[in-house]
Amino acid sequence: MSDRICLIVDDEPAIRTFLRELLEQRQFQILEADCAASALKIVKALGDRLALIVSDIRMPGDMDGLDLAYSVRNALPAIPVILISGYCDKHPDNNPGFEFISKPFAPEAILKAIDGALNPR
Repeated sequence: MSDRICLIVDDEPAIRTFLRELLEQRQFQILEADCAASALKIVKALGDRLALIVSDIRMPGDMDGLDLAYSVRNALPAIPVILISGYCDKHPDNNPGFEFISKPFAPEAILKAIDGALNPR
């Protein structure tokens, strides 16, 4: 089992499954959350043992994926966050520092974003 842990955060089980299958091919151990609040509990428990977070932006609850990304950046700035969304009024282009992928996306697009996030230039 890999020691690289990725947290996938999305309220759609099919998206989590799709991302899990892709990331397992890249030798990640996968944890999942269906909302930002649950994800934040995992982040607090694991801290810098997380290697990567891939999160949807729009999810139910008081906290969205962008709020989660900023919380992670403030507490653990070394953990890269990739944000995904099919529609978002808080588009990350207006919030620099995070990789962003539009849904629907091809596997190659998310893998390229992961490579970029883990190996910044």
